[in-house]
Amino acid sequence: MELKKKILTTIKEKDLFRDGDHLVLGFSGGPDSLALFYSLLEILRDNRKTSGRFGLNFTLHPVHINHKMRPGAAEEDQAYCEEFCRKLAEEEEGVYPLRVFTVDCVALAKELKVTSEEAGRMVRYRSFRTVAEEVRDTFSCTKEQVKILVAQNMNDQAETLLFRLLRGTGPDGLAGIAPVRDDESGFSVVRPLLDVSRREIEAYIDEKKLEPRRDLTNEEAVYTRNKIRLELIPFLEENFNPNVTETLARLAELAGEDKEFLHRMAREAYEDAKTGEGRLDILKLRDMMPALRSRVYMAALSDKGLTEDVTRKHLAAIDRVKDAVKHGGAYTQLPGGFRVMRDKHELVFFAPEETKTP
Repeated sequence: MELKKKILTTIKEKDLFRDGDHLVLGFSGGPDSLALFYSLLEILRDNRKTSGRFGLNFTLHPVHINHKMRPGAAEEDQAYCEEFCRKLAEEEEGVYPLRVFTVDCVALAKELKVTSEEAGRMVRYRSFRTVAEEVRDTFSCTKEQVKILVAQNMNDQAETLLFRLLRGTGPDGLAGIAPVRDDESGFSVVRPLLDVSRREIEAYIDEKKLEPRRDLTNEEAVYTRNKIRLELIPFLEENFNPNVTETLARLAELAGEDKEFLHRMAREAYEDAKTGEGRLDILKLRDMMPALRSRVYMAALSDKGLTEDVTRKHLAAIDRVKDAVKHGGAYTQLPGGFRVMRDKHELVFFAPEETKTP
């Protein structure tokens, strides 16, 4: 199937965005983001040619982040994106000028004591949110009408799944990269290329005679993800399954459907077990199957603001507090200063700023 039609089918089937939405597009200048950008342009052109009968109408707001991680090459990437977008903003209806953010991610990583990759991700999504908020205010629309688009593809999905499996993941981790998720400020982050392979993207780039920027560090088997892409997946394709990328992507999609269902059930069970803000009825918790109870704990922690770094070990510790012989004072510490304490027949969840201590 032609790439444009495949993306349009994914957009409609998964309700990624709708007619009249405003799309904040992450644009690195690489093959993936360039293919997504250009295919969206084709959809816009089709919409104009057919007076809206066979396309979608939307606005495009490209965003480029210079991470300052590849001196010289990063500036060339920025210049390429600026020139590409300058012409489009002048010639294409619905395409707005490129926004550029420049942040020294290596320095930021040292300051925050995280990896440079983590710092880069933080900067990207912070920049996307900034532009999304500006678009919302400029067009006087709702958050639901502004979408953040990123260009992760089917191969990225497969690599993510293998990465998680190798590090150790639970069933939810098998869901991989979600086609749609809400970021912390309420904007939807959308990935229209998850049904598209890297091979299809390269074929499209060649067909349209596009000239993307190439990050040569992606071809170095230094980081774990690069080793998975350059060494592990080719080995699996050659020795076990030539379609392993599609197989893993299908597993992620099926696991994602199960995850959504289980989380909906957990939210209902959570609401039923609540006795107050941050409080759960222990008797109702004991009646739940372990898989459901763990997800209820996660729902309670999420409402308190803890959504990451919660492991099976932490959930088991909460379970032990639930079953403690003494009905008051049993507690466990969780990442980031969060706490869970038993108070008679209730489990009580505390955020770091809440002052009550066991």
